This record gives sequence, structure tokens and C-alpha cells, in this order.
Amino acid sequence: MNAFTILTTVLQLIPAIIAAIKAIEEAMPGEGKGEMKLRAIREIIEASYDKAAAIWPAVEKTIGILVGLFNTAGTFQKGK
Repeated sequence: MNAFTILTTVLQLIPAIIAAIKAIEEAMPGEGKGEMKLRAIREIIEASYDKAAAIWPAVEKTIGILVGLFNTAGTFQKGK
């Protein structure tokens, strides 16, 4: 998979990634569970997309960026 294909795929997945992040955060709120939440998203993507391994590094970085943005914006309340 070339870089442009990965980029366009990840950009198309952003709404679904955001929905997954929010759903998992709602189901498992609180700090210290980030690795478990990230693993859940990865397993969901792998279960539904046969080329998940090719896009995972970009998806993982995108999740980190989005979670950082949500934390900065106060979307996720730490300590709850």
C-alpha cells in the first residue's frame, strides 16, 4: 500500500475513529487504560479490515493526535 493510499484511507476513517474513541471512552472512562483502549480499537479494525496492518501505524498516530486534542479541549474529563 503506498503512502497516498494510506493517507486517503486514514482520512476517510477519521469519523469512525473518533466515534470509536468516544464510544470506548464512554464505556471505560478514566485514566490509566489508554493501552487497553488502543488495543481494542486495533482489534476492531483488524477484525473488519484485511489490510489493517498496512495502515495501523498511521491510525495509531492519528488516534494519539485526536486523544491529545480531546484531552486539551476537555472533551475527556481526567479523573472521572
